Amino acid sequence: MVLSSVAAQRPRRANVVYGASKAGLDALAQGLGDALYEQGVHVLVVRPGFVHTRMTRGLPPAPLSTTPEAVARVIVGGLDRRVPTVWAPPAMRWLMILVRMLPRSLFRRIEQ
Repeated sequence: MVLSSVAAQRPRRANVVYGASKAGLDALAQGLGDALYEQGVHVLVVRPGFVHTRMTRGLPPAPLSTTPEAVARVIVGGLDRRVPTVWAPPAMRWLMILVRMLPRSLFRRIEQ
């Protein structure tokens, strides 16, 4: 199990280093999962959004914010189903599809 982030999908200018590091980790985990699939190894990539933790205390919550307990439930479900990727909360997957479709010129203008 690899704890990636929604930031891996579309790094924001406000946290470009974080997004880039998560994108690299995400790609490595996906590649390992594909390379080790025939040996029966299951690699789960977890892409949480904003999680209410001590690290995020005092920050304004982002859309679809979640809790560590909710992320844990998503992880257990993903491991049980042996899927390659899970999103926490699951609805974050659909939001990020829309975000990834935004033209770069428009995404660049969004206050982050």
